[in-house]
Amino acid sequence: MHHLFLAVHHMDKDKVVASIASGMAKTIVFCQTKRTCDRVERNLQELGVRAAAIHGDLAQAARERALKRFTDGDLAVLVATDVAARGIDVDDIGAVIHYEPAGDAKDYLHRSGRTARAGRDGWAVTMAEYNQHTQVRILQRAMRLDPSLPIEVFSNNPKLKHLPDFHV
Repeated sequence: MHHLFLAVHHMDKDKVVASIASGMAKTIVFCQTKRTCDRVERNLQELGVRAAAIHGDLAQAARERALKRFTDGDLAVLVATDVAARGIDVDDIGAVIHYEPAGDAKDYLHRSGRTARAGRDGWAVTMAEYNQHTQVRILQRAMRLDPSLPIEVFSNNPKLKHLPDFHV
């Protein structure tokens, strides 16, 4: 699994997600709140990304439909809260995107563990705003990752469509 920490302006986050998702078959985006999930889903759809949200305010049938569409490849992006994503077991997830940095190492591991399964390659991408760099450093130390500053990116960066270009 590759870990990538990006410094992203809050107004550019959805476009960065769309760029990353365009280079992956399947992407899961983790958000802290249900409201953020709904907003990210709506914004991604407006950007032309096939996305659906799953969270606790949705009926079980709606969550199951979204998960099936994602599993079947009808959706490129699943936007989820931590609780709604418990138990998701989908093959070939190319990237897990932490829309906000995870609260702690346990949450980071749980979220990131959705990619790079069964010896496959995968990316755990954390998007951090400028006031979250200290939080990222704490998380990196707890995970025993290289405590480097997040890489500043904008949504028009061509590397976002091919993450190995970041040479992580």
